[in-house]
Amino acid sequence: MDSTKSLTSVVDPVISLVPSPELRDTLRQSFSEEQAAVKSIEEFFRTLPASTWSKELLSTFACSWKATHLKMLAIYGLSCRLQRAADGAGDRERADLYLAAARNAATSYEDLGLDFDGHTHAELYEDFAEALTGGDLWQLRKYRLPEAQQFSKWIYRNMVVEPIAEGLLTNMFSEIYNHGEYTIALPEATAYFQQQTPLKEYDRRKAITYIAAHVEDEVEAAHFLVVVEALDRYLAASKTQFDSQRASSVFRTYLRSLGAVMQKLTGMMRTELAGRPARSKAKAATGGA
Repeated sequence: MDSTKSLTSVVDPVISLVPSPELRDTLRQSFSEEQAAVKSIEEFFRTLPASTWSKELLSTFACSWKATHLKMLAIYGLSCRLQRAADGAGDRERADLYLAAARNAATSYEDLGLDFDGHTHAELYEDFAEALTGGDLWQLRKYRLPEAQQFSKWIYRNMVVEPIAEGLLTNMFSEIYNHGEYTIALPEATAYFQQQTPLKEYDRRKAITYIAAHVEDEVEAAHFLVVVEALDRYLAASKTQFDSQRASSVFRTYLRSLGAVMQKLTGMMRTELAGRPARSKAKAATGGA
């Protein structure tokens, strides 16, 4: 597993597969213009394996990171909106709208445990968080950063309340972002469990299954491309054009909001390190070697 990859270098080859030059350019420009946020996200994951952390910090990470993912309810709401629009549309538009709803819903198949004997990603996340924190108290609301809660509410509103195109842009970007984030998170989380916990190999593998499941077979990249198709079908049915300004606003807000969450978590790590004896800090600086 390559821990030197940048988030942008991971997502760029997938962005290259987007048929629309305008959407491709908007995606790339958004990542480029929000590099400060991207760097904050990368810094958090690079710092994760550097030391053991307090249960308070690990619980805050587990609760807050969950709030930025696992958006199945919002996906379902957006697909319901597309289906409702299809019910009142003409024959030609109806087919595109139903297919847009189906493609959007396809991004939650793995989350729901379809074809995986009913094992949901929520269960896998609980395995990860409990291995990280040593229990289930991480689920308490007090561990959810306000920035993470605001982000979660913004996602839900975009997909369930705001114009449908905005909802599709939000889900689309979440998939390409997740592809990059999970890819850079996997080697760092693996290193953390290896270097900073007493877990045996089987338990370590179980702990990181949530992250690995999103990276293997490039699941999130495939999800991204099906939402690209959903957006194309919705725009065709609604006889509207791709709005690059709206898309850029959604994409950049997404990155800035997540960057704020990860920056807060990294700040908590620095505070903990600053309060430790010099020997502990030196050990942390070398990755616990």
